[in-house]
Amino acid sequence: MNRLLYSALGFSALLLFQILLPTAPKEKFVTIGKKDKQHPSISAAAQPLFKLLSPDQTGVRFINQIKEDDSLHIFKYEYLYNGNGVGVGDFDNDGLPDLFFSGNTVPHKLYLNRKNWKFEDVTAPAGITGNGTWGTGVSVVDINGDGLLDIYVCHSGKFPSERLVNELFINQGVQKGIPVFKESAREYGLDLPGTQSTQAAFFDYDRDGDLDVFVLNHSNHTYNPFLNTRSIRATPDMRFGNRLLKNEKGLFEDVTLQAGIINNPLNFGLGVAIADLNHDGWPDIYSTSDYTEQDCLYLNQQDGTFKESLRQSMAHTSKFSMGVDIADYNNDTRPDVFTLDMLPEDNHRQKMLKGPDEYDQYKLLIDSGYYHQNMRNMLQLNQGVKQNNATPAFSEIGQLAGVSATDWSWAGLFADFDNDGWQDLFVSNGYLRDFTDLDFMKYTVAEAKLDYAARGILDFQTFELVKKMPSNRLLNYVFRNNHDLTFSKKNQEWGITSPSVSTAAAYADFDDDGDMDMVVCNQNEPVHLYQNQVNLNSDKPHFLKVKLKGQDGNAQALGAKVIVETTAGVQYRELYPVRGYQASVEPLLSFGLGTQPSVKSLTVYWPNGKRSILPSPPTDRLIELSQQDATETAAFAMPNRSPIFTETAAKNTLYFHHRENDFIDFKVEVLIPYQLSRLGPALAKADVNSDGLEDIFAGGAVEQSGELWMQRTDGNFQRAAQQPWQKEAVSEDVNALFFDADGDKDADLYVVSGGNEYESGSPEYQDRLYINDGKGLFQRAISTLPTMNDSKMAVTAADFDQDGDLDLFVGGRGKAGFFPMPSVSYLLRNDKGIFTDITDQTAPALRTIGMVQTAVWADLDKDKYPELILAGDWMPLKIFRNKGGRLTDISEESGLTNTEGLWATLLPADVDNDGDLDIIAGNAGLNNQFRASVKEPMSIVAADINDDGVIDPIWCYFIEGKSYPVASRDELLDQVVPLRKKFNRYHLYANATINDIYTNKQLAQAHTVYCRQLASGIFRNNNGKFDFEAFSVEAQFSRISSILYEDVDQDGHKDLLLLGNFHPYRVQMGPCDGSFGQLMKGNGKGLFTPLSPAQTGLWAQGDVRTATIIQTKSGPRKLLLGLNNDQLKIFEFK
Repeated sequence: MNRLLYSALGFSALLLFQILLPTAPKEKFVTIGKKDKQHPSISAAAQPLFKLLSPDQTGVRFINQIKEDDSLHIFKYEYLYNGNGVGVGDFDNDGLPDLFFSGNTVPHKLYLNRKNWKFEDVTAPAGITGNGTWGTGVSVVDINGDGLLDIYVCHSGKFPSERLVNELFINQGVQKGIPVFKESAREYGLDLPGTQSTQAAFFDYDRDGDLDVFVLNHSNHTYNPFLNTRSIRATPDMRFGNRLLKNEKGLFEDVTLQAGIINNPLNFGLGVAIADLNHDGWPDIYSTSDYTEQDCLYLNQQDGTFKESLRQSMAHTSKFSMGVDIADYNNDTRPDVFTLDMLPEDNHRQKMLKGPDEYDQYKLLIDSGYYHQNMRNMLQLNQGVKQNNATPAFSEIGQLAGVSATDWSWAGLFADFDNDGWQDLFVSNGYLRDFTDLDFMKYTVAEAKLDYAARGILDFQTFELVKKMPSNRLLNYVFRNNHDLTFSKKNQEWGITSPSVSTAAAYADFDDDGDMDMVVCNQNEPVHLYQNQVNLNSDKPHFLKVKLKGQDGNAQALGAKVIVETTAGVQYRELYPVRGYQASVEPLLSFGLGTQPSVKSLTVYWPNGKRSILPSPPTDRLIELSQQDATETAAFAMPNRSPIFTETAAKNTLYFHHRENDFIDFKVEVLIPYQLSRLGPALAKADVNSDGLEDIFAGGAVEQSGELWMQRTDGNFQRAAQQPWQKEAVSEDVNALFFDADGDKDADLYVVSGGNEYESGSPEYQDRLYINDGKGLFQRAISTLPTMNDSKMAVTAADFDQDGDLDLFVGGRGKAGFFPMPSVSYLLRNDKGIFTDITDQTAPALRTIGMVQTAVWADLDKDKYPELILAGDWMPLKIFRNKGGRLTDISEESGLTNTEGLWATLLPADVDNDGDLDIIAGNAGLNNQFRASVKEPMSIVAADINDDGVIDPIWCYFIEGKSYPVASRDELLDQVVPLRKKFNRYHLYANATINDIYTNKQLAQAHTVYCRQLASGIFRNNNGKFDFEAFSVEAQFSRISSILYEDVDQDGHKDLLLLGNFHPYRVQMGPCDGSFGQLMKGNGKGLFTPLSPAQTGLWAQGDVRTATIIQTKSGPRKLLLGLNNDQLKIFEFK
C-alpha cells in the first residue's frame, strides 16, 4: 500500500463516524471557469506555468529602493538588506485580492485589483503611506471583526524609541471606490514603541473568540549573538525579545512572560508561523531565530500558557533560520514545518562562504546550552505524537526532499501551483551585497584596515568599503511536489527564470481563475507579479476554493481547519495567512484536484469547536461557508491506532549507558567525512548460564568496560557480579558475538576491538575471547587468537570447513590515521579452541578487501558450505563462494558490480518465499547533502600530496553534473599547507576539482575508493544473480545500522524492522538523524509497506547502532537498542 492510498484509507476510517451527517451548512457557490468536460490527465503545458508580468502591464510599480550612503549601509545596520513586507487581501470587498507593500526607506503602497491584471495605486487617498520608519512584516487581519480587512505593519531599524513604532491601519470602509484607513496602533496597544519588530501573527491562542497576537522581534545587535552568556539569555528584553499580547476587549495587553514565551536580547526573529502541530485543537507557534539562538516551538497548554518544546520535537534545526511555513505537504493531515537558511546549491558559492569545520565552536555552543543547528533549509516531517504525549515528533528530511540548499533564502511557501492535489514549494532568495564572500571578509577588509590606518582613519567600516562587496542577483526557486516526500526543481519549466534579490513573497488568485499566482518583493527593482497559466493546459486541472466567515472577534475564522476528501486521498489546510517571510497570503484556502472532477466531502473544523460537513460539494468554483451555520460540536482527531511497541524505562529493566571518550578524529585526520572512533556499542545476546533465559552483553567505548546483564524470571535484568572484561576497558568494544568457541555447548564471548583512537599496530586493538564455564562465569582465553592489532568491526561465526566446530571471519575496518586505507581482515579456523589465521592460504583476497562494516555467513547455493557475504564503507557488496572450505570471490558474476556504498549491515533472508536467500542491506540512506550514483559516484582520492608522511584523503561528490572536493579551502589548507601558494584566494579554489589538487602522477598512484549507491534495500536473488531494489522513501531517512526480520505484528508474515541514524558526520554536514525506526510490514510475498511511528509506537530516536529482540519468560518480547553515546533503549511488544 503506498502512502497516498494509506492516507486515503486512514481518513476514510476517521470519517466513518460522520455517516449520520448533520444538515448541510448554508453555502455560497461562485463559479470560476466552469468546465464542460472531464479531464483524464494533466498534459504538459505548452508554455511555462508562470508568466512574469511587467509593471507597465499591471500598474504595480512599487520598488523597495535601498539608498545607501555614509549614514546608511550594512555596517551601520546589519539587517539593511532583509527587505520589506507584502500583504494580500480584499480591502475593498469587491471579491478580488489587492496588494499592500511596506517600505523600508520608501512609503508604503496600496494597489487595488481592478480585474484583468490591472492594479491602481490608491496609497494617498487611502491614507496609508506610513510613518517614515523602516517597514518590515505585513499582517492582513480583520482585527475588530467588522468584516473589513485591516493592516498591521511591523517596524525596525535605527530610530529613536519614540519614532520606532508599529502601525495598525484600521479599515474605515470604502469611500468613492477606495478603502480608507486610520492609523490606530496606539489605541489598540499595538504600537510597541522602541521594539525591533519583524512580523506579527494574529491568532486566537486562548480560544475566547477574539484575536491575540504574537510579535516576532529581533535584537539591534547591541549584544554579540555569539557571546555565550547564560545570564543574558535568561534576561527578558521587550524591545528585542518576542512578545505575546492578549486581546482584552480590543486592547492588547502583554502576557509574554506569564504565557511562557522566551524573551531575551539574543533573539533575532525572522519568521513565525501558527498551526495546530499536535492536533489537540489549540494553535501552536513556531518562531525562527537568526544566528545561534535557537528556534522555538511553543505548544499550547490550553490554559493560557505555552511550553517551549523544540528539543523534544526536533533533532536539529536551521542555524541562520529565516522564514518559515507550516503546511501538510504529504497529504497525511499532519502539518509539516519548513525553515529557510543560506546554503547555496552550486559549488562555487558554497566554497566562497564556507570556512573551517568549526567542531570546537559547535561543541562549545552545545555545551553552553544552545541547540543542534546546521546551515541549510530544514524540512521537518510531522510524524505525529507519541502515545499519551501531546508533543509532536518530526523527522528532518530536507536533503532527501531536495530542498535543503536554495542559497540566501527568505520566504518558503507551500502552495499547489499546478493544481494536482499536492502542495508545491516556492523559495525566494538573494542578498543585495554578499558579505559572506570570504575573499571580501578576509582580504578586502584586511586591506582596507591597513589603508585606513595608514591614513589615520580608525573606522574602516565605511560606505566606500561596502561598495567593494560583491553583489549577486540570483534565481528564486520553485519545486514541484513529486507525491513521494520529495520535490523536483522546476525553474525553467515553470518560468521562474529572472535573477533578482528577493525577500518577501505571497500567493493569491489575482485573476480569479482558480490557480495560485505569485507576488515577490525585490530589492532596488520592481516587484515580480507572476500569472499562473496552468489553465492554459489542454487538460485543465480541477480545483476548489474555500472562503470562511467566522464570528465576533474572529470574523475571518483564523485557525479553522478544512479537509477535502476525494477518491485520490485527503488534503488538509489551516487558515493562517501569515506565513513565509514578512508576508500575508490571500486569506482563503485553495485545493487543487488534478484529474478528480468531484469531491467526496468537505469538512470544516471551526475555531469555536464546531464542525461543518458538506457532502459532494461542486468543484471548479469558490465555496463560501459561515461558522454561524455550524451546529455540531466535534474536534479534529487523527484515527486511533493500536501501537505495536511501548517504550519502557530502561532504568528499571536494564540500565546501560554507552559513553564515548572525548577523542576528536578531525583533530588528527582533518579531511575525513565522519568520525571513525564512534562505532559502538556492541550488543549480543545468549543464554550464558543455561537457565533458559536470554542474557545481554553491551560493549563499552574506550575507558568504559562492557557489561553483562542476566535476565531474571520477571523479564528484568540484573548486572552480573563477574565482569572480567573490565581489565580491557582501554579497548573499544565495537562488536560482540556469543558462540561456542570450545565445543562444550555453552556460549562463549568474542569481543571485537575497533575505533580510531590508537595508532595502527597498537595492542589496544587486539580482539578478545572469553570462555564460559557453562554457568555464566567467563575467563579470558590467552593465546587463542593471533595478533590482531588493527581496528576491526565485523565478526561472524560458521563452520565454513564443515569439520564440526565454529570458525570466524573478522572484518578489518580502517587503518587508523590512514583513512580510507583498510585494515586487515582475518579468516580464523577453529583448531580445537585455538584460532588460526588462514586468510592468505584460503582466501587471500579477503586480507585487505576494504573497510568492512558487516559480514555474515549464509549457504546461498545449498551445498552445506556457507558463503561469506560482506560489505562496508566505500566498498561493494562481496560474496565469496565456499567450495569445500576454499573461498572464491564471485561478486561480479553475482551481479554485484557498481554496488559500492556506505553499507552498515547485512541480513540474508528469503523475503519472497521463493526458496533462495535474498540479502537485506542497510546503507547511508538518501537524507544527506551528498549524492551518489553509477553515473555520478562519490569518491575519496587518497595520497600524500606534500610528502609529509600523512595521507590526504580528498572526498568528492557531484554538484550540478561535476565532481568537486567537499573540503572548504580552509579545511584543505589546514591539512596541506603548501597548497596555500596555489589557492591564495577563495575564488581560486572555488571551482577546483581533484585534478587541480593532485598532479597526474599523484592521481595515478593514489588509493581511490567510490560510493555509487546510498539507498538501503533488498538484493533479490534471481538464480544466483542479485538485483537491487531500494526500500521506499520512508526507509531512506537515515543510515540503517541494524535490521531485524521478524513477525513483529504477529499476523503470520515476517516484517522488517530497520533501525539506525548516524551522528558523527562533519559539523557542516550535521547528523543524519531522521529515523525513529522504520517498520516495514511484510505480506509474505516479498512486498513491504512502511508504517509510521504513530502507527507502530516505535519512537527510536538517537544514534542506534545495534538491536536485538529478547524473549522473556513471563512477559512480552522486548526490543533492545544500543545507542552510541547514549542510554540503551527498551521497547515492549504488545
